[in-house]
Amino acid sequence: MIPRRLRRAALLAVLAAAGAWVALRPGAPTRRDIVLVVWDAGRADRLSAYGYAKDTTPWLRSFAQGAVTFRRAFTPHPWSPAAHGALLSGMRARRHGLRQGVGDRVAEEVPLLAETLRDAGYETVGFVANGFLSSETGLDAGFERLVPLHLEGPESARADRVIAEVDAWLLERRNAPPADRRPLFVLVNFMDLHLPRRPPAEDLAAIAGAAGPSPALERALEVDERDALAHVLGIEAIDPETVAAMGTVYDAAARHLDRRTGELLDRLEAGAIGEDAVVAVVADHGEHLGEHGFLGHEMSLYDPVLHVPMVLRWPGRFDDGREEEAQVRLQDLHPTLLEAAGLPVPPDIATDAAPLTETPIRPRLLRAAFHRPTAYLDEARVVFAGAPPEAFDRYQVSLHGVRESEGARGPFKFLIHVRKSGDGPATTECEEFYDLGADPDEREDLVERGRESDLEEGLRLWELIEQ
Repeated sequence: MIPRRLRRAALLAVLAAAGAWVALRPGAPTRRDIVLVVWDAGRADRLSAYGYAKDTTPWLRSFAQGAVTFRRAFTPHPWSPAAHGALLSGMRARRHGLRQGVGDRVAEEVPLLAETLRDAGYETVGFVANGFLSSETGLDAGFERLVPLHLEGPESARADRVIAEVDAWLLERRNAPPADRRPLFVLVNFMDLHLPRRPPAEDLAAIAGAAGPSPALERALEVDERDALAHVLGIEAIDPETVAAMGTVYDAAARHLDRRTGELLDRLEAGAIGEDAVVAVVADHGEHLGEHGFLGHEMSLYDPVLHVPMVLRWPGRFDDGREEEAQVRLQDLHPTLLEAAGLPVPPDIATDAAPLTETPIRPRLLRAAFHRPTAYLDEARVVFAGAPPEAFDRYQVSLHGVRESEGARGPFKFLIHVRKSGDGPATTECEEFYDLGADPDEREDLVERGRESDLEEGLRLWELIEQ
């Protein structure tokens, strides 16, 4: 019997040849170019395009006038491997297989978005500043060219580096024979909103205003992922003034990334993509800036890490400046972009998604999960040598949640913490339940309040989590 991996490889080869022939034959319909821009660690409520008071995203606000803004878009996973897997497969991690990004990968039988587009004759190109988008995780599948831009240390111009590589590719492409040109799928992943954040001085000044630099702001500029994790684990707390200043740094980074994204689209429109190109700007997950005691985006399912920006321009379909209020999910982009390309979703794929072309859009239930990051436990114990054993308890806890937009009394969210150590049984460590209509900041846990009507509503949501 032929192994599944070899059967799939043979099938993809046949589909690739057939797709390329269909796309290039005389009289074939022209497929739209597609651009997918990911603002890694972008949270919607810090963007002026979403109503934030500080002017962090003037370009995105302007872009949205010819697009549709999904005001209530949520990711199913709060960190990059699982979230990108959902974006590119239309499936949650329990189905696409990539949960931690170390020692696991996308299931071999799951074709990702770039694979489906490539097999239909698209040229597939990626420029990625996130190291998880690689052959080790399988997230590189389908890209004919994937340019890794994984930057280490106090790099202050991540977006600049990404755009420089895009410029080099555009120059190369302009010199290619016209007959070699195919419809484009371009993925660009930016990490400027991700720790460590080093926004340019001009953007810091624009956000900080007359207040100017301060000792707290200088300290905030130095906070990296290790510092944030030490704070979350209770090993080394960051003082409140520095935590507050991290919000200013984040806003300045958003302003810088917004401007550079506009420049990226200008370059692509001038040298690669057609006027009818579909462009999506989205985040894979959000970011905590001190809420609930968290920094970064790991080990939480609160809205700061789940609520993401999603702005989609599809000329003739999503181009009227509308603001969509229905709750949608990150993974819903997968079948939507395939529809924009005139392609069906492969069988048994995108099983957790629904296209955004539904009219009217019915609110979608969000099932979210953060799977215990045990692959990182040994490294954490080395990095934080001498920390008490209980500091690492979070590495044994998975989080599961469900967020609905309309319940019996309004929008609700239910969370459960599940502990599993080694081969032992999994146990529910605690539950949380929030009435998001009355308590959008998730401050009052209704489980703790213990009212019977609240518990009944919470039980209804608890039963939805693993369906």
